[in-house]
Amino acid sequence: MGAMENEEKPRRLISVRFDSIPTPYIFDAQDLELQQGDMVIVGTEAGQCAALVIGYPREEEASGLEDIKPVIRKVTEEDQSRLERIRAKERDCHVFCMERIRSRGMPMKLIRVEQLFDENKITFYFVAEGRVDFRDLLKDLVERYRTRIELRQVGTRQESAMLGGIGSCGRELCCATFLTNFQRISVKMAKNQNMTLNPTKISGLCGKLKCCLAYEKESYANLIENLPKPGKKVFLEEGEAMVVSINVINQTIVAKLTDRRFIKAHVSDILSEEEYQQLPDQKGPSPDRERAVVVEEQIEDESPMVPMIATAPKSKKKRSRNRSTRKKRSTRP
Repeated sequence: MGAMENEEKPRRLISVRFDSIPTPYIFDAQDLELQQGDMVIVGTEAGQCAALVIGYPREEEASGLEDIKPVIRKVTEEDQSRLERIRAKERDCHVFCMERIRSRGMPMKLIRVEQLFDENKITFYFVAEGRVDFRDLLKDLVERYRTRIELRQVGTRQESAMLGGIGSCGRELCCATFLTNFQRISVKMAKNQNMTLNPTKISGLCGKLKCCLAYEKESYANLIENLPKPGKKVFLEEGEAMVVSINVINQTIVAKLTDRRFIKAHVSDILSEEEYQQLPDQKGPSPDRERAVVVEEQIEDESPMVPMIATAPKSKKKRSRNRSTRKKRSTRP
């Protein structure tokens, strides 16, 4: 009976995050009382590592995992002093590796140095444009530290997640704080959100498209389905028009009529072709509906949704010449 009770006892799953990678990993806390933000020692395939508890996953999230390893223990004061000694050694490794990279003139940028908790392996993370022959550098590191050395090349997004920083929004980078994986970002997301396709505006510190473009991807995708695409012909009470620009949030469009006037309308004002044909010819726009009609030939692309209100041109006064002046011009000397 006791064995049956142990088999039916539910697991206490936790999600942990390592310093070097944002991807969370699931472990079994067993009988340990752990809270979010605690540091724990866990066993991995490479060896023992220190990790941060970031949450409590559901049992369904771990259904596809074959083997969930248990948490060894919560970080103690002795473990904390050991971690401080390891961090000091990592800084020494970073300085030595940077010196060897500069002396050998290698086209690579060292990002981070990480040593396992059991101190049997040191990993050097670096960024490079292409493949780098680091065999000579590896010999220097092995000769200096006499342990297992791994040189791992990472991308620019992983670099930002490791180093951290402040984004254009004024907040700390998402990849360095709470993001657990990197989604695939495309320019289409920026187009759907009606953003200016300026690389400096839609790119992050890593040089790639901002991860926050995917936060409202589904919302914008649903809203843009109700709007016609620019260049499409639509029917309004004022007549046939061609869509010039759209505003996804306000669900409005700016359209160009056949008489070269620009009009701003809501998506609910768009009529079908059958409804438009049923309108009487003398029927005009509703008096209670306020619309801004633009007489300009073109609308600037930077602010398409703020049309200029047309005003009647000022009448030019005819200049009347003075009679005396005309007489003087007409008379000969």
